[in-house]
Amino acid sequence: MSNPSEIIFGHTVEGLLLALKGRLDGPLRAKLKDAGLDLDRKLEPAYPNAIWQKVLHLCATELFPGVSMNEAQWQLGERFVAGYFETNMGRALQAVVKLLGPARTLERTSRNLASGSNFLHVEVERLAATDYRIKVNEGGTYPEFIGSICHHGTLTTGVKGLTTVVESRQGRAAIYRMRW
Repeated sequence: MSNPSEIIFGHTVEGLLLALKGRLDGPLRAKLKDAGLDLDRKLEPAYPNAIWQKVLHLCATELFPGVSMNEAQWQLGERFVAGYFETNMGRALQAVVKLLGPARTLERTSRNLASGSNFLHVEVERLAATDYRIKVNEGGTYPEFIGSICHHGTLTTGVKGLTTVVESRQGRAAIYRMRW
């Protein structure tokens, strides 16, 4: 379970909501409210990680009902990246990663992911010129969401042949391997 002092910043939640355009009416809206995200109110500056994890699960279940939760979280991560790049913070980040290229973007992953919360810690290990290991202290209930964010964010650089897998997990921590 997440620590109550762990928070996700409002611009991160905004990115998810932009990814859900056209899907926020009806049952999902009510379920999000029950989970602690009231869409009839202005977004808060931050939300507890526990609420964020519930929201991710609800959204993945609603948007991708015919696949495993791991695959649904991966697909939600892809949509999240697209939505996040529509926010002010996301547009700025997208411009930077396009200039940096894949290697330098991955080497900045700790900074990029840390901008969305107050608790995410990332270690980036370069194994070879096009082979990286990313260690995240909080992969969430389903680490595929963070893996997908890393993958699809890096794809923005124009890299070809990128593969990303969840190499392992221990408790809340996860290790990802990214190669191209």
